[in-house]
Amino acid sequence: MAKLDGRCLCGAITYTSQAEPAFTAVCHCAHCQRQSGAPFSIVVGVPVGELEVHGELAEHVTVSETSGADNHRKFCPSCGSPILSLNDTYPGIAIVKAGTLDDTSWLEPQVEVWCRSAQPWVQPVEGRPRWERATAP
Repeated sequence: MAKLDGRCLCGAITYTSQAEPAFTAVCHCAHCQRQSGAPFSIVVGVPVGELEVHGELAEHVTVSETSGADNHRKFCPSCGSPILSLNDTYPGIAIVKAGTLDDTSWLEPQVEVWCRSAQPWVQPVEGRPRWERATAP
């Protein structure tokens, strides 16, 4: 994978990273469902120090219902596009919302997480691991 570039809907926030993604995932957690308005969110994990963000992000902190960890959700204050999350459970990793990437042609999630919250009509993808929580069983 080459450089990751992305932006919010209105273009006020842009970002770039030269780092190889630490992971790509489908997240079925209830918070991602509520934030995205969809049955899941596709995310890409990159090292925080390797992510360069331009523009002023707004923040809303949610608390995980299971771990109690803070999840710092960063978004564009102008258009509301969710850009990334910083979760206290995964220090040093920025969890970027894949829908904000300029090029998603390479994206194929490696794992599905928080599947215990998955909508019953979302079918598993053959060969892709599905974890009940955010980590392997």
